[in-house]
Amino acid sequence: MKERIINESIESLRREGLKFSIDTLAERLNISKKTVYKYFSNKEELAFALYRKYFADTKEQAKRLAQENSLSARKQLLHLYLDAKSMTCVDIFNKYKLNEVLRSYTAKENDELLKIVFSSLGDGSFNGDEKSFGIILNGTFEKLCSEKIAPYGVLNRLVNMLW
Repeated sequence: MKERIINESIESLRREGLKFSIDTLAERLNISKKTVYKYFSNKEELAFALYRKYFADTKEQAKRLAQENSLSARKQLLHLYLDAKSMTCVDIFNKYKLNEVLRSYTAKENDELLKIVFSSLGDGSFNGDEKSFGIILNGTFEKLCSEKIAPYGVLNRLVNMLW
Protein backbone atom coordinates (compact mmCIF):
# COMPACT_ATOMS: atom_id res chain seq x y z
CA MET A 1 0.00 0.00 0.00
CA LYS A 2 2.86 2.39 0.83
CA GLU A 3 4.23 2.03 -2.71
CA ARG A 4 0.77 2.66 -4.20
CA ILE A 5 0.44 5.83 -2.11
CA ILE A 6 3.84 7.08 -3.28
CA ASN A 7 3.16 6.28 -6.95
CA GLU A 8 -0.26 7.93 -6.90
CA SER A 9 1.24 10.93 -5.10
CA ILE A 10 3.75 11.36 -7.91
CA GLU A 11 0.98 11.24 -10.51
CA SER A 12 -1.25 13.55 -8.48
CA LEU A 13 1.52 16.12 -8.09
CA ARG A 14 2.23 15.88 -11.81
CA ARG A 15 -1.46 16.35 -12.72
CA GLU A 16 -2.60 18.81 -10.08
CA GLY A 17 0.48 20.64 -8.87
CA LEU A 18 -0.52 22.83 -5.95
CA LYS A 19 -4.07 21.47 -5.87
CA PHE A 20 -2.76 18.05 -4.85
CA SER A 21 -4.10 17.06 -1.44
CA ILE A 22 -4.18 14.06 0.86
CA ASP A 23 -7.98 14.04 0.53
CA THR A 24 -7.89 13.61 -3.27
CA LEU A 25 -5.05 11.11 -2.98
CA ALA A 26 -7.05 8.95 -0.58
CA GLU A 27 -10.13 9.26 -2.77
CA ARG A 28 -8.23 8.12 -5.88
CA LEU A 29 -6.85 5.12 -4.04
CA ASN A 30 -10.23 4.30 -2.47
CA ILE A 31 -8.72 4.45 1.00
CA SER A 32 -9.24 6.71 3.97
CA LYS A 33 -7.05 9.68 4.77
CA LYS A 34 -6.25 7.84 8.00
CA THR A 35 -4.70 5.02 5.96
CA VAL A 36 -2.36 7.47 4.25
CA TYR A 37 -1.27 8.76 7.65
CA LYS A 38 -0.72 5.19 8.83
CA TYR A 39 2.20 5.01 6.37
CA PHE A 40 3.31 8.67 6.47
CA SER A 41 3.09 10.67 9.68
CA ASN A 42 2.65 13.96 7.82
CA LYS A 43 2.61 15.57 4.36
CA GLU A 44 6.31 16.39 4.52
CA GLU A 45 7.24 12.74 5.06
CA LEU A 46 5.09 11.78 2.08
CA ALA A 47 6.68 14.57 0.01
CA PHE A 48 10.19 13.29 0.73
CA ALA A 49 9.15 9.72 -0.05
CA LEU A 50 7.58 10.69 -3.37
CA TYR A 51 10.61 12.75 -4.44
CA ARG A 52 13.08 10.03 -3.42
CA LYS A 53 11.18 7.50 -5.54
CA TYR A 54 10.62 9.95 -8.38
CA PHE A 55 14.29 10.90 -8.68
CA ALA A 56 15.57 7.34 -8.23
CA ASP A 57 13.33 6.14 -11.08
CA THR A 58 14.01 9.19 -13.26
CA LYS A 59 17.80 9.02 -12.90
CA GLU A 60 17.78 5.29 -13.65
CA GLN A 61 15.77 5.89 -16.81
CA ALA A 62 18.02 8.82 -17.76
CA LYS A 63 21.16 6.69 -17.41
CA ARG A 64 19.70 4.08 -19.76
CA LEU A 65 18.77 6.75 -22.30
CA ALA A 66 22.19 8.43 -22.08
CA GLN A 67 23.84 5.13 -22.99
CA GLU A 68 21.72 4.79 -26.12
CA ASN A 69 23.30 7.87 -27.67
CA SER A 70 20.58 8.36 -30.28
CA LEU A 71 18.57 11.41 -31.25
CA SER A 72 15.39 9.76 -29.97
CA ALA A 73 17.02 8.96 -26.63
CA ARG A 74 18.30 12.53 -26.30
CA LYS A 75 14.82 13.88 -26.95
CA GLN A 76 13.45 11.54 -24.27
CA LEU A 77 16.17 12.76 -21.90
CA LEU A 78 15.04 16.34 -22.41
CA HIS A 79 11.45 15.30 -21.74
CA LEU A 80 12.57 13.62 -18.52
CA TYR A 81 14.47 16.70 -17.44
CA LEU A 82 11.52 18.97 -18.25
CA ASP A 83 9.26 16.70 -16.22
CA ALA A 84 11.70 16.96 -13.30
CA LYS A 85 11.74 20.75 -13.59
CA SER A 86 7.94 20.86 -13.58
CA MET A 87 7.83 18.54 -10.55
CA THR A 88 10.15 20.88 -8.69
CA CYS A 89 8.91 24.35 -9.63
CA VAL A 90 9.14 26.87 -6.80
CA ASP A 91 5.37 27.14 -6.28
CA ILE A 92 5.09 23.48 -5.29
CA PHE A 93 7.34 23.91 -2.28
CA ASN A 94 5.26 26.67 -0.75
CA LYS A 95 2.83 23.95 0.28
CA TYR A 96 5.21 22.15 2.64
CA LYS A 97 6.51 23.27 6.03
CA LEU A 98 9.95 21.84 5.28
CA ASN A 99 10.08 23.72 2.00
CA GLU A 100 13.75 24.76 2.20
CA VAL A 101 14.99 21.27 3.07
CA LEU A 102 12.83 19.72 0.37
CA ARG A 103 13.81 22.39 -2.15
CA SER A 104 17.53 21.79 -1.43
CA TYR A 105 17.09 18.05 -1.83
CA THR A 106 15.29 18.35 -5.15
CA ALA A 107 17.80 20.94 -6.43
CA LYS A 108 20.62 18.47 -5.72
CA GLU A 109 18.71 15.69 -7.47
CA ASN A 110 17.98 17.96 -10.46
CA ASP A 111 21.71 18.78 -10.68
CA GLU A 112 22.54 15.07 -10.76
CA LEU A 113 19.94 14.54 -13.46
CA LEU A 114 21.41 17.43 -15.46
CA LYS A 115 24.84 15.74 -15.33
CA ILE A 116 23.31 12.62 -16.85
CA VAL A 117 21.64 14.65 -19.60
CA PHE A 118 24.88 16.53 -20.24
CA SER A 119 26.77 13.24 -20.54
CA SER A 120 24.66 12.38 -23.57
CA LEU A 121 26.29 15.21 -25.54
CA GLY A 122 28.59 12.82 -27.36
CA ASP A 123 29.48 15.26 -30.13
CA GLY A 124 31.05 17.84 -27.78
CA SER A 125 28.57 20.61 -28.62
CA PHE A 126 29.32 22.37 -25.35
CA ASN A 127 33.01 21.39 -25.13
CA GLY A 128 32.68 20.26 -21.53
CA ASP A 129 30.90 23.44 -20.44
CA GLU A 130 28.20 21.89 -18.28
CA LYS A 131 27.44 25.19 -16.56
CA SER A 132 26.47 26.94 -19.83
CA PHE A 133 24.43 23.93 -20.86
CA GLY A 134 22.62 24.01 -17.49
CA ILE A 135 21.85 27.72 -17.78
CA ILE A 136 20.39 27.31 -21.26
CA LEU A 137 18.39 24.21 -20.40
CA ASN A 138 17.17 25.42 -17.00
CA GLY A 139 16.23 28.84 -18.33
CA THR A 140 14.28 27.31 -21.19
CA PHE A 141 12.53 24.77 -18.99
CA GLU A 142 11.69 27.22 -16.22
CA LYS A 143 10.06 29.45 -18.82
CA LEU A 144 8.13 26.47 -20.22
CA CYS A 145 6.95 25.56 -16.70
CA SER A 146 5.84 29.09 -15.88
CA GLU A 147 4.09 29.64 -19.22
CA LYS A 148 2.15 26.37 -18.95
CA ILE A 149 2.36 25.75 -22.70
CA ALA A 150 2.80 22.49 -24.58
CA PRO A 151 6.56 21.93 -24.66
CA TYR A 152 6.86 19.69 -27.71
CA GLY A 153 7.65 22.36 -30.30
CA VAL A 154 10.24 23.95 -28.04
CA LEU A 155 11.80 20.59 -27.18
CA ASN A 156 12.02 19.56 -30.82
CA ARG A 157 13.66 22.86 -31.71
CA LEU A 158 16.06 22.52 -28.78
CA VAL A 159 17.03 18.98 -29.82
CA ASN A 160 17.72 20.18 -33.35
CA MET A 161 19.85 23.05 -32.04
CA LEU A 162 21.83 20.90 -29.61
CA TRP A 163 22.40 17.86 -31.76
